[in-house]
Amino acid sequence: MATLLSQELQVAPRDTLWIADENSKSLLMQGFTFAGDLLSNRWDVAKLAEGKVGRSFFNDFAFEVLERSYRRIVYPVSKEKAVVHHVINRAPHLLEEVESGNPGELVLLGGKQSGIKSYATKAAQRFGCAKQLQKHGTEYISCNPLHRSGGEAVDDQNYTQLRPLEELHGLHSKPGLFGWNKIDRGSALLARHFAELTPSDGACVVDLGCGYGYLCAQLAQQGHFHFTATDNNAAALLACSKNFRELGIKGVVVPSNAGAELTSGTADLIICNPPFHQGFQVEGELTDRFLSQTARLLKPGAPALFVVNAFIPLPRKAGEYFSEVHLLAKENGFCVYKLST
Repeated sequence: MATLLSQELQVAPRDTLWIADENSKSLLMQGFTFAGDLLSNRWDVAKLAEGKVGRSFFNDFAFEVLERSYRRIVYPVSKEKAVVHHVINRAPHLLEEVESGNPGELVLLGGKQSGIKSYATKAAQRFGCAKQLQKHGTEYISCNPLHRSGGEAVDDQNYTQLRPLEELHGLHSKPGLFGWNKIDRGSALLARHFAELTPSDGACVVDLGCGYGYLCAQLAQQGHFHFTATDNNAAALLACSKNFRELGIKGVVVPSNAGAELTSGTADLIICNPPFHQGFQVEGELTDRFLSQTARLLKPGAPALFVVNAFIPLPRKAGEYFSEVHLLAKENGFCVYKLST
């Protein structure tokens, strides 16, 4: 994907918007520079882009902050369908002021398993143009010039709206967040073990990869703690902030790349259900990153509770950072571990 994306951006005019989900990270890590703007819902991507692009924005694809129109929008499609549909719906508004006779266009890129063929069809309908899909090796590109006779919006599940969900026991969530409309089985298993390791009142608890805040909400029922909830995903930060306010949870919700921006040696307890996907790819390095930051953030002797898929060799990975690694539970393909130095 990085090669096709770089080729497309290199020939793009200066008034181009690069919509960069996590699938764009590898290109930025290679030192790629771009004269246009970049908008990402990933904190690490937006920070990495600073100084390498014209302007870098971090939010949950709130396009109104851009305050301008573009000749071209280049978008490697996201893993979440609702995100892609939201971009397809909003893109015409970003291009609508481009001069007639030379219409702006939305360029979609993706691999075979990304849903690119379906998205190309929907984008063509939305833009009122003929479907275009070209194959480049294992990747595809779809160029969609804007016509004023464009079609109706596609279903984006009311992407921008936070909403309460019954299964989440009063918590709010939204599309764009992994597992946004359910309780993750791993997180539920981890929460069942909070009673075995509840810190004293006033303890500083850090949730790395907080999502919409389920783990914090469960632990908050067992005492009065100060929470620091972090996530790399803008949608997660919006939902978690809403839930902290609604439930009266004391603490802060901050963007962070696995807690790298937090102060060392300040956590009495860390709770974590780390991701293991980077876009469409399984990324084993993510677990190592969460483990190393956990070891850095914990106070001496303080514990951490992790839940991971059973196929992840956490005991071997954690051995580099922790002197004690105890398996607390193994159930339904998940393992809960207590880690301490």
